[in-house]
Order: sequence, then C-alpha cells, then structure tokens
Amino acid sequence: MSQTEQRIVRPSRQTAGDQAEAALFDAIMDGAIPPGAPLRLQELASQLGMSIMPVREALRRLEGLGLVEIVAHKGAWVRALTIEDLYDTYFTRINLECLAMRTAATRFTAEHAREARQALDEYLEAGGRGDRVASRHAHERFHFAMYRACGSEWLVRSIGPAWRNSERYRVESMRHPEHVKARAAEHEQMLEALIAHDADAAARLLTMHLRTTIDIVAESLRRNDGDDSVPELARLLPTP
Repeated sequence: MSQTEQRIVRPSRQTAGDQAEAALFDAIMDGAIPPGAPLRLQELASQLGMSIMPVREALRRLEGLGLVEIVAHKGAWVRALTIEDLYDTYFTRINLECLAMRTAATRFTAEHAREARQALDEYLEAGGRGDRVASRHAHERFHFAMYRACGSEWLVRSIGPAWRNSERYRVESMRHPEHVKARAAEHEQMLEALIAHDADAAARLLTMHLRTTIDIVAESLRRNDGDDSVPELARLLPTP
C-alpha cells in the first residue's frame, strides 16, 4: 500500500473533479504526497475510486495554484519546496495581505470580529485534538475573515493563489512545536488590532507573523540543501 493510498480521503463534494482536487490538495498540504513526488493518473484514480478524467481535471486546477507541475509526455509531480519560491510566495502575501489588513482595520465591525473569533476558536480546538486538516481549514477561515473585512472582492481573490501555495511552507514551519504556542498568540494580537481599528499595528503584526514562517522554513531549506544564497526578493520584503 502506498503512502498516498493510506492517507488520501475522498471528501463529500458536488463533482468528482471537486472531490479529487480536495483530496489531492489535502494530501499535498499534509505531506502525504511529498514535494517532488510523481502524480500518476491511473494510480490516483484507483485510490480515489473514480475515473481518470476528474483526476486529470484536479491536477490541472492544482497546477493553476502552483502546487503541481505538468509537462507534456513526461507527467505530473508535486512542485518542490525551494527557497526562491518561499520568498516569492511570501513577498506576494505580505504585500497583498498587509494592504487588506490596513483597509480592514478602518471598517472592522463586531460581525467581522465574531466571524474571525469563531474561526480562531475552531482552529485552536482542532489543533488541540490533533486534527490537522480541520485546523488548517479553520486557520484559513480565520485569516480570510479578517481580509474580507477590507471590502475588496478582487483583493481577497488575489490573495488566494499565493496563500494556497504558501500553506505547504506553513505546514513545514509547524513541525517545530516550540513555535506553535507563539503563533496562536500572534493570531489573537492581529484580531485585537483590527477590533481597535489600528491599521499600523494590524499590518505590523501580520508582517511579523509571516516573517517568522519565512525564517523557520528558510533555515530548514538551507540546512537540507546546503545552499546559503539569499534571493533578491528576500531583500525587498517589508519589515515590521
């Protein structure tokens, strides 16, 4: 039995393509299908109990999110984690998400706070019982509850692709338990800054939050690859 066969769970969704996408996305996020692993259509279709067509559709969608690489006549595989991609992804996230946070702070309501608080509570509860998938989904709902308060649908949509690619790096950073408790406190501080309508604090706290992930993962990648180079985008990252 392969590693993917053990862990991929077929969720309940509307279409087979949606089901395949969700299952493969979760498997990639959780490392069940590791970076660089080949994605063979027939094998995946068999494990998911569906035909090849929706699996092919799912891989195309994941390619659009930057999680999968597909080359004609060579196949598909999960994109590798690289230090260049790490900085590129988080450079994009910091700039877009800080703009969303600054704007959200000017119009944050009690309803926005209620939605974000509920997601944060679910995130902590899921983490406490060791449910990584539920924890990750609640974590995303928490952040996007804050971002949607900015009122710009296009800004929130623009955050999505970089967010999903960055989740692989965030999951890697969460393998360091000494940082998990501190990250939970950072979430609370960001929410409190929005409730106080403090745009500068909200953006500063988010930048610190994301840069912590960058630093943890960059150190891990450099240690594994033996590469001490610093990408140009690293020097252009906003500072808290």
